[in-house]
Amino acid sequence: MKALNRRPRITMLLSALIAGGTAVAIAASDSPRALWRALEQMQPAWLLAALGFELVAYVGYVLAYRSTVLAPDRPRLSLLLTIRLVVAGFGPFVALGGFSFDRHALSAVHRSRRGARRQVLALGVVEYLLLAPAACVCALILLLESHSASLALTLPWVFAVPPGFALAWWATQPRIIHHFQRSDGRIGRWIGDLLAGAEVLRGVVLRPLERPLALLGMGIYWAAEIACLAFALLCFGVELSVPALVVAYATGYAASRRSLPLGGAGITEVLLTLSLIAVHVHAPKALLSVVAYRLVNFLAPMLPGLLAHSSLEPMLEEHAREDVEARGA
Repeated sequence: MKALNRRPRITMLLSALIAGGTAVAIAASDSPRALWRALEQMQPAWLLAALGFELVAYVGYVLAYRSTVLAPDRPRLSLLLTIRLVVAGFGPFVALGGFSFDRHALSAVHRSRRGARRQVLALGVVEYLLLAPAACVCALILLLESHSASLALTLPWVFAVPPGFALAWWATQPRIIHHFQRSDGRIGRWIGDLLAGAEVLRGVVLRPLERPLALLGMGIYWAAEIACLAFALLCFGVELSVPALVVAYATGYAASRRSLPLGGAGITEVLLTLSLIAVHVHAPKALLSVVAYRLVNFLAPMLPGLLAHSSLEPMLEEHAREDVEARGA
């Protein structure tokens, strides 16, 4: 079972080395003197505030996860199990990313591989149901303010998000989903399953009281994560407007942390640093702020994630054995 990492400590070390090596590689392009001057201005007390908001972010994600991951004719996930799944999925030792872990874990919990795929896709849709429109509006605000940010940073959000949501809304109509689900071909049915998972977009918009904590929890998660980055920037005396902060953060997480392999090691450091530079943060301070943010965001969950992963291991092992036996029968 690929999602069940049998050597999480080794993978965790690998992800830390990738993240650290990426930061060093970016730093090599800057003047050592400029980096040292920025480092001398560091006020580490702000990291405590960043850590506090990171914990709040986890609370929000747990609420959203439990409200979004619903299986027909199955009881809602217990709060304790949800916490373990969320914390383990954010661990930087998950080689294929948290969503891959979720898919296998939910298959074990609900005994349905197709259902697990739909639930994980629904979770991904809810993640960006708030962040993408917020980034679009903030990018538009920055466009109206002269010299506030790079056009390469703002224009994609302004011109891609509205048609993207319109396409998703059209594609998740019940008649289109049923068309693909009734398909005789394997690919057609696979597309039907994907669209069925994305259908949560319509449900959340048309029936917001059906899953009230999905949007509320995800809103808390994103707000707390962005606040965590803001406090990391304050460590080096950088203050950004809310629109600039939101667009830089959203661009740095064009693919969310939970969807990326190894907790986004390497990828996030590059994208987030470049995004901050694009909103006119001095390059050395941008890099050091990202390093400070990732110390909280990336390293802090390591031990809790490892413990949560270990507690779920027997359940995942049993499901893996059953899956192999079913295929061999």
